[in-house]
Amino acid sequence: MQLRRLLAGTTGLTFVLMLLGVYTAGSGAGLTCGARWPFCDGAVFGLFPANWMSFVEWFHRLVAMVTGFVILGAAALAWRRGADRRVRFALLGSIALLPVQIGLGALTVTVGGLFPWGYSPPVQAAHYLAALSIFTLIVYATAITYAPVDRSRLRLAAVAAVALVPLGHLFSFGTVFAYTPETQIVYYGLALVLFALLVAVGTWGRRDASRETTWQASLSIVAGLLLAVQMLLGRHALDPQGLILADSVAGLVFVCLLGAAWFAYRADDAEIPLVGSLAR
Repeated sequence: MQLRRLLAGTTGLTFVLMLLGVYTAGSGAGLTCGARWPFCDGAVFGLFPANWMSFVEWFHRLVAMVTGFVILGAAALAWRRGADRRVRFALLGSIALLPVQIGLGALTVTVGGLFPWGYSPPVQAAHYLAALSIFTLIVYATAITYAPVDRSRLRLAAVAAVALVPLGHLFSFGTVFAYTPETQIVYYGLALVLFALLVAVGTWGRRDASRETTWQASLSIVAGLLLAVQMLLGRHALDPQGLILADSVAGLVFVCLLGAAWFAYRADDAEIPLVGSLAR
C-alpha cells in the first residue's frame, strides 16, 4: 500500500514536472540562465534566479531534481519490499534514463554557450521524448500495483479516453485558442492524462483477460503511441502540411479509441469479473 501511494505520487510529480517543462520552453524562460547550467543568473554566484523568467527556469530545475530523488526513493522501496519484478525493472529503466534526460535538458538551455545549437527542435523533441519515456515507465509501474481492475472501470476508462481526444484537440496548435504557453499547459495536461490512461488500460488488459479486453488493451497501446507522435509534433509551430499531419494523427487516435470503447462494452461481465491480474 505504501509503495502504491508513493508510485501514484511519483506519477503526479512527474506529470507536473513535464507541464513545467512545457511552460518553460513555451515562454522562452529556458534561455534566461544562458550557458551557466546548472547555475542561473542571480545571487550567490548564480545559484538563484535574478527575475521572474529566470525563476521559472530555476524552479523547473528544482522540481526536476526533487522528482529524480523521488524516483530513486520509489525504486529503492520497490526493491526493498520485493515488489513485482516488472515494477522494479520499470523503475530501474526510468532511473537509467535520468542521466540522458538531464543531459538533454542541459543542451536545450545552452544556446550561445558551448552548444549554440542546443535550443533547437531536434534537441527539444529528444528531451521531451526522454521525459515521456520516464513518465511511461512510472505510469506502467503504478498501474501494475493497482491491478486487478473490474470491467466497469475499463469501460469508464474507454469513455473518458474517447472524450479527452476532441477536448484536448481544442487546445492544440492552429485550432480554437492561440497557442500561448498557458494554452500549451492545458493541451499537454489533457494529452498526458489521456496518455497515462492508455498506458494503464494497456497494462491491465494484456493478461488474464477476454479476447475483447485484449483488443481494448491493444488498441489503447496503439492510440498511446500515436498520441506520443502527436505530442511531439505539437512541441513546435507547424506549417500547413504539419498541421494536416498532426490532425490526421489525432484522427487516428480517435478511431483507435472508438474501437477500444466498442470492445470494452462488447465483453460480457460474467465472462471476466476482474482483468489484469498483475499484482502478486
